[in-house]
Amino acid sequence: MKLFSLFALLIMSTSLSATEIVSHRGFSAQAPENTVSSFKLAWEHGTDACELDLYLTADGEIAILHDSDTKRTTKVAKLVKDCTMAELQTLDAGAWKSAQYKGEKIPTLVQALETMPLGSKRFFLEVKCGPEVVPVLARQLQPWKGRASQVCVIAFDRAVAQESKKAMPWIKVYRLSSEKTKDKKPVDLTQLIADTKVDGLDGLDLGTKFDWSKELVDQVHAAGLELYVWTVNKASDAQHLASLGVDGITTDDPVMLRAALEKK
Repeated sequence: MKLFSLFALLIMSTSLSATEIVSHRGFSAQAPENTVSSFKLAWEHGTDACELDLYLTADGEIAILHDSDTKRTTKVAKLVKDCTMAELQTLDAGAWKSAQYKGEKIPTLVQALETMPLGSKRFFLEVKCGPEVVPVLARQLQPWKGRASQVCVIAFDRAVAQESKKAMPWIKVYRLSSEKTKDKKPVDLTQLIADTKVDGLDGLDLGTKFDWSKELVDQVHAAGLELYVWTVNKASDAQHLASLGVDGITTDDPVMLRAALEKK
């Protein structure tokens, strides 16, 4: 009995430590989200991956920020789609977080990707606009084709996910989903899985408010899909999700998450 218990603990420990840690907008608990400083800080603290958000600018560049306007993170209200990249980079995207980051710029996609170490680390690129960005994204990612395992695309919009996979079959694409549709109805997970398979995607990235269980995780994995969850900032929640067998967890605090997953 003792031998069995020890074996079970060993299996659980291995499972927890194997869970991919994805830093939400970089190390956003400590640094201004979606900035070069935030990504660098996450890499320095050993995260497995960073997530970022991207929009297409008025001059056909890709800007890294979460909102469709700049007000929250720069205190200057401008719509991203109406600005050139040069205009966006005149704004201060760091001072809102702390004086330490005063002068931090909104990065381009290339500037963000250049922070990523060689090897097994990777970026989750969340497309926040529509399919119009996909051709630009495909061109900018072409030089990274030799590091295909280090970039993936995530999107709530089905058309964005479909077009991304068609344009870049060499990278993984995951469908994002909250637990409810836009009209507040529960998401039909079985249908979402079926759609994801039909679209040729690689997995799902689901919100924490789904009815998480071993059965849910097994259902996704049985369909041949990978499974990620966002955004988890409580140690107990992370430990529970990892024990269910999810492939990765997105968090604002990768240091907290690693400690939680390594805790015996």
